[in-house]
Amino acid sequence: MKTHFQKILPAIVLFVLSISLQAQNLSMQLIGEKQIGLPAVPQKAIPYGSYCYLAAKGSGLQVYDITNVASPTLTSTIPVSALEDLEVMNIYRKADRLYLALGNFFGNNGQQSGLAVVNIANAASPVVEDVWKSGIQDKGSASVVVEGDYAYLCAMSQGLIILDVSQPDDIAFVSQYIPDPDFPTPNPAPAQAPNARGLAIRDDIVYLCYDAGGLRVINVADKTNPVETGRYINPAFSNKQQAFNNITLHGNTAFVAVDYCGMEVLDIADTANIVQVSWWNPWECQSPSNIWVGSPGHTNQIDYNAECQLVFISSAQSELSVIDVAVPTAPELVGSYGSTDDQQGTWGMTLDSNRIYLVYITAVIPFVSNWAGIRILEWGKTSKAIELPRTPPLRLYPNPARHSFQLEYDLTEYGEISLEMTNIQGKVTKQILQEYQSAGLHSLAIVPQLPTGTYLLRLITANATHSIKVVLVEE
Repeated sequence: MKTHFQKILPAIVLFVLSISLQAQNLSMQLIGEKQIGLPAVPQKAIPYGSYCYLAAKGSGLQVYDITNVASPTLTSTIPVSALEDLEVMNIYRKADRLYLALGNFFGNNGQQSGLAVVNIANAASPVVEDVWKSGIQDKGSASVVVEGDYAYLCAMSQGLIILDVSQPDDIAFVSQYIPDPDFPTPNPAPAQAPNARGLAIRDDIVYLCYDAGGLRVINVADKTNPVETGRYINPAFSNKQQAFNNITLHGNTAFVAVDYCGMEVLDIADTANIVQVSWWNPWECQSPSNIWVGSPGHTNQIDYNAECQLVFISSAQSELSVIDVAVPTAPELVGSYGSTDDQQGTWGMTLDSNRIYLVYITAVIPFVSNWAGIRILEWGKTSKAIELPRTPPLRLYPNPARHSFQLEYDLTEYGEISLEMTNIQGKVTKQILQEYQSAGLHSLAIVPQLPTGTYLLRLITANATHSIKVVLVEE
């Protein structure tokens, strides 16, 4: 007699096959590069037609002609003297305008946070329309996103600043929101103090990467009165500082770059109760041997290609990582560029159709990099003669469950694993097992003996965390 899982397995396979690129191959080819010397420390590159705009920190905004993509040519510069002496740290483009996040945030040099609006109707000769800067000297700005008539500025220690840019030549301050800094660490030391680093916005909800303060959900329907309605930080460990740097959204799923901890996939359907779906953790963040300084990878800027269901991340000494998220519970590295041993590290990354613009910086801490500039890659997926569907690593039935349920999971290699159940806030409510297991398919009957409610079942391996919702109901 077939089990319930055996009956539904063909449907699961067909579903996964229909949404996934399976074991897809990627081709990536270097088609152009430009080395940039000091004092420029490039941060972010934005292409537009035949030009590429570079946030060049102390060298302002630089414009490169990429008609000959193999050899970008510097054509013009807007110096920091035209930007209230604030360094250019990031760029956002909307139509024929650039929005520059201003104010150096490296080394806490005391710069104010600011925003500049730059007209690029004449692409080769950008014109500054207005510059706004805050009245507080602190840690500058990390990024900016524009939606409608408003710019949302990540002002590091000064939190989220909302500016009215409906009149590009007259930027107007609207409001400022500094999230509670005492989560997850009360009275954090300076090194643990949270900073607004990156954000995504949709339907008047801001998803703010608050660095050591995790992910904050802020309702900005009333622009004059932002309200925090949810927060999340990885509950797997509390003895190490985490750093939520940037985020991209797809439906009810968020992909978050978490510095030397890789990427988290989060379910944001209920923003008051954000749930971890999986954790791509290639550098074993929880390991005592992996500390922030000298880690082989630091994820920073992130983007998503919906057609191919791929996430692209600049990953510092690991340079570029491409992750297949067609099965969100099982993110899989399917492409990369660069080497951890070449002493070259990325900071910025922009995905533009079939091109990737990687921005490299010179650095000593937290990773060693001795080359600064732009590299332009062309990417595409290549087909295989035979492709096998990639099924999710956790399969659970029945669900909802009354007294017990059956769990099946695949392990790709021998190693130590942990199975646990948590509540939706991430607190462990039941440790099921912790042991070494062989590669292959495993099956386990679980009698949770927990109150009715919604839980997460988590499988933790050396390189990743996979989660699935479990609903327990009354007999």
